[in-house]
Amino acid sequence: MSPQDLIRTSLLLGAFVLLAGSYGLLYSVGLLLDRPALLLASHVSFALQCLVTSAIILLTPLTPWWKLLIVASCAIYFRIPPVTWRYLHQIHERSGED
Repeated sequence: MSPQDLIRTSLLLGAFVLLAGSYGLLYSVGLLLDRPALLLASHVSFALQCLVTSAIILLTPLTPWWKLLIVASCAIYFRIPPVTWRYLHQIHERSGED
């Protein structure tokens, strides 16, 4: 792996993580504050994460195993905020703190 490959891979993986966090944060705050614009921004963040995932697959020298892990992570990240939000909502309904 050349130094340029290392820097490119590091930047793309950093962007991948940053966009995953942005998606979760914007999704949660959008629902909490009932702000459709934030929900839209969360989906834009996820779309950008998908583009970064594609760039990681095409432009980095990672082994196929790592690339598969990145693709699987991207797919799973899409479901985490909605599932977590639904679970927290159910907990609050059961406890009467809606």
